[in-house]
Amino acid sequence: MARPRALISVFDKTGLPALAEGLAARGWDLVSSGGTAAAIRAAGIDVQSVEDLTGAPEMLDGRVKTLHPAVHGGILARRSSAAHLAELAARGLGTIDLVAVNLYPFAAALAARRGRGAIIENIDIGGAALIRAAAKNHADVWTAVDPADYARVLAALDRTDDAEGAARLRRELAAKAFALTAFYDAHVAAFMQRELDDQFPELLTIPLRKRHDLRYGENPHQQGAFYAAGAPELAAGGLPEVEQLHGMGLSYVNVLDLQAAWAAANDFDETAAVIVKHAMPCCLAVHADSQAEAYLRARAADPVSAFGGIVGFNRRVEAATVAAMRGHLYHVVVAPDYEPEALRRLQRRKDLRVMRWPAPPSGARLHFEAAHVWGMDRGYLVQTPDRAPGADLEFRTVSDAQPDEADLAQLRFGLRVIRHVKSNAIVLVKDQRLIGLGSGQVNRVNAVAHAAAQAGPEARGAYLASDAYFPFADGPEAALAAGVRAIVSVAGSVRDQEVIDAVNARGGVLVFVDERHFKH
Repeated sequence: MARPRALISVFDKTGLPALAEGLAARGWDLVSSGGTAAAIRAAGIDVQSVEDLTGAPEMLDGRVKTLHPAVHGGILARRSSAAHLAELAARGLGTIDLVAVNLYPFAAALAARRGRGAIIENIDIGGAALIRAAAKNHADVWTAVDPADYARVLAALDRTDDAEGAARLRRELAAKAFALTAFYDAHVAAFMQRELDDQFPELLTIPLRKRHDLRYGENPHQQGAFYAAGAPELAAGGLPEVEQLHGMGLSYVNVLDLQAAWAAANDFDETAAVIVKHAMPCCLAVHADSQAEAYLRARAADPVSAFGGIVGFNRRVEAATVAAMRGHLYHVVVAPDYEPEALRRLQRRKDLRVMRWPAPPSGARLHFEAAHVWGMDRGYLVQTPDRAPGADLEFRTVSDAQPDEADLAQLRFGLRVIRHVKSNAIVLVKDQRLIGLGSGQVNRVNAVAHAAAQAGPEARGAYLASDAYFPFADGPEAALAAGVRAIVSVAGSVRDQEVIDAVNARGGVLVFVDERHFKH
């Protein structure tokens, strides 16, 4: 009876000597190529070269090595088919019963920003073909694409009386192998599509790798996990880079909230502090100099909602800021970094999760963002990300009363805040802080009423931002009756003139912009 045979061809040689030695000790013949064969021989283990097996030398600078019937016929032959085995014998070929392969580091080449030629050369062809062939024929062939699985395979080979367990493990490894090649090819496809600036390609592949399980999903009876888009080498300023410095594990809701806090805080150039509840800022302020003052100004707007929230900063957290947070309950704090004394104080809180999330690189942007929809036609909604209103934002004053530069600065601040608030959204701001919030309302006049009620006496002289146009004059009328000084909203209602007339009748300031920032 012929000895079993393994083909080993790995870029990542982690665990290679132990695998080769373990197979040889169990009576397996080894076949390998290039650097893998040299490493096996260096460990004192006999190995046959692929060239000797195929009778054909490597071609085209190594682009063609294992693409040969002697290799793929040996992998793909069904052992239950007498015809397949007879055909192999007629051609003088044998079976290959285990394939241990991992792929060229395409993602690492991308991350290193190597030239296009080097990136293309890191697209693995032969390795992917070997993996797919072995995984397809998993009823008879072992597939090992991860060095962490080598020991499991060797142990299974020793359990000769457990055929069912071996078959189950081969199926598991085959699924892992196909997931790996899909993950790998998704990176290649994304690279090609971005070169073409293909924002919404006909086929959209998103490579996702599990980073960790979550404590639970939206509710404790639901399970959850966090998956990062792309290989670890390609992480660049996104949620996968977040590092937990203290506290229990995160839940699904914690992740959504800390992302909202981080995004809102980092939308401002000034020192910012934000407190988030239900993925929306309930407290937000900026300050030119003091982080602690930014925090105190933010929290003062709604200390009731702040209780049990998630706090986000866009600067390194200072000890003075942590001192200002004393006596206030929060579930998560997220910031680019922490002073040693600030971190030490935060780590005294057993139930607080402390997260370090670097500030986004200059000029960084998301390629797209997606939301899952389900039902009869399950799928994903995909869009380009919203952009923050910049210094070049064009205001059109449509009221008789004219705003000055200080007014426009507050209105611009309001528009920065409102794009993080769920629609229908109204925010009242004053002195670079959020003082009133109306969010998630099914009509805009109720949103104005909620914001004005929260602001209370501070609404007098405040500034209102709306995330879309006012369909009727009742919203602006309610705002001006509460004492609001100036309003910014999107133009486009068929009743825009009615809104303008209502504002003029009360001596208010109304400014239109053409770009809305609606968050559903």
